[in-house]
Amino acid sequence: MDELKKYIKKACEATDFTLQRILPPEDMYPTSIHKLMRYSSFAGGKRVRPCLVIAAHEASGGSFGDENVLKAAAAIEMLHTFSLIHDDLPCMDDDDFRRGKPTAHKAFDEATAVLGGDALCILAFEVLATTGKIEIIQEIAKALGTRGMIGGQVVDIESEGKTVTKDIVEYIHNNKTAALIKASVRVGAILAGASNHTLEKLTSYGNSVGLAFQVVDDILDVESTTEQLGKDAGSDKERGKATFPAVWGLEQSKVYAKKLIEDAWNEIEFLGEKGIILRELAEYIRVRIS
Repeated sequence: MDELKKYIKKACEATDFTLQRILPPEDMYPTSIHKLMRYSSFAGGKRVRPCLVIAAHEASGGSFGDENVLKAAAAIEMLHTFSLIHDDLPCMDDDDFRRGKPTAHKAFDEATAVLGGDALCILAFEVLATTGKIEIIQEIAKALGTRGMIGGQVVDIESEGKTVTKDIVEYIHNNKTAALIKASVRVGAILAGASNHTLEKLTSYGNSVGLAFQVVDDILDVESTTEQLGKDAGSDKERGKATFPAVWGLEQSKVYAKKLIEDAWNEIEFLGEKGIILRELAEYIRVRIS
């Protein structure tokens, strides 16, 4: 895990450096929205998605410092941040804390938070357009739309307080969370010119890792404190959210998370040494509940 920590640190630094260049400065008029964009973008976080973009690119034969890959990694992190800002709003989950800090609508105000999230989303696509790679723009747009994150969010909201099946929970998780994580892996591979076989295997890896990520988050919401999570703990149960622990119970959810990670490992076994970082990133996601 020491090598993985070094890799994550390097990938985070590269992503943050790119974000620093891309995001408007705080003193640019109107300053309120630009301060919010930077506040939310640099509030911490694991940068899992950018790490997966970069690692999948390298595993597919690309180089770490490729300009287009770093742009894509930063854009995907901006899109993830936009989704968190909106997810925390009073009309959605109404959370007070995110990454150990007041949520955007608490630190600023609700209207600025809505517009700040919108601005990050729009800027991300402007950045993606500079790569000249239409395929990755389509990939990410699909992951965010009604066949991805937004679709998952809609069903998540509509399922609150209801008795739901495992299939509904999987639909929510596969779309609300796994879709963008899978897209992160695919974008890295596509930018490296991965073969159809490699892309197919990495797609399955990304889907398993993305689903596992949300199952683990569900478990942590039950077992951790607000201080440990950096956001409001226990809120899923309080709002009657459709989660795996609610449907399967904690222990079975842990078993399922472990199986998903093992499935991800199996998909990238053919990469050999080139897949080590991707393998360790998958385990890094799971060990949060060990």
